[in-house]
Amino acid sequence: MNAKKKAILMWLVFIVCVIGTITLRYISDSEQVQYEEVPATVISAQKKTLKNRSTGSTYTSYEVFVEYDGEEYELKNAHSAYEYPSGKKITAYLSRGSLYANTEGVQSSTPIFYAYFAFLVGSVVMLGVAINASVQSKVKKS
Repeated sequence: MNAKKKAILMWLVFIVCVIGTITLRYISDSEQVQYEEVPATVISAQKKTLKNRSTGSTYTSYEVFVEYDGEEYELKNAHSAYEYPSGKKITAYLSRGSLYANTEGVQSSTPIFYAYFAFLVGSVVMLGVAINASVQSKVKKS
């Protein structure tokens, strides 16, 4: 395949990725995710800071464990540890067997949202690939 055809193909794949991203975002936003508000009791909460050895950057995560209906759950999508002192009664959101700290966590944990995110990353990657293929096509033309 010559360089010009490859560049055109990469741009077409990029366009398909962008259309997929937009479509999946629209579907994700309009999807009615089923969840139930439930009372839970905080068991423990801690802040964890992870450091990437190669880049030196850090990432902070929060591990919050709660009890609901006699079972222990990790509370997903918690944005801090200080909001969850041990023994505190909170409202959690039960969906697909997991407890979430907020409705945004419920919404962003669906398969459609994961597909949207994959297409979003694919769009960014394909933009770079398409630009590179276009530059290579121009270089070979000269």
